[in-house]
Amino acid sequence: MSRERFVELMTPALTRFSQDLKSVLRIVEDPEMDDESRVAAAGALLHVIYSSGAIPGVRGVLRHLGDVLLIRLVLNGVRERSPDAFQKHLQESPEMLEPVSDELDAMRAYLEDRVSVLEKVAEKFPTLNHQGHQATACVEDTESSTWLYDAVHEALIDEIDFDEEDVERELKQVDRILAPLSSRVGR
Repeated sequence: MSRERFVELMTPALTRFSQDLKSVLRIVEDPEMDDESRVAAAGALLHVIYSSGAIPGVRGVLRHLGDVLLIRLVLNGVRERSPDAFQKHLQESPEMLEPVSDELDAMRAYLEDRVSVLEKVAEKFPTLNHQGHQATACVEDTESSTWLYDAVHEALIDEIDFDEEDVERELKQVDRILAPLSSRVGR
């Protein structure tokens, strides 16, 4: 049952991933959010754009499934640290933010202790740096903030746009993510 629920919730999450990244970008740019949340969100965007993925050895849509899950972990932290500002974003992006609790529950039920691998990746987001662009600078510095905005939009055009058919086909093989995550538990 946990696998089916996970796939059920991840199908729309992957299909709208490009829109979700724009919503995360708005969180980074929101001065009403606490700085820790904004930096974590900026780091998450840097990770999505420039890493080879949080789940080693998977490509295509499944590679981005790891990114979707990481974004959910970051959003949960944002919700806990800045509940009032999060509520404003919830009203602007209910399709992304309303299901976060259910998505996290399904992720934990399906992945079990493998979630710890993703949590460790997310913990590093505030310290991420790509070609001299640090997550903290993307919040504090106008030039870096503009660079992040442009980089996210370029990635959306170049590589992050999945149709529902691709997502459904790839998620039929979702169990392929389990072994790579299992191999990293406890590291």
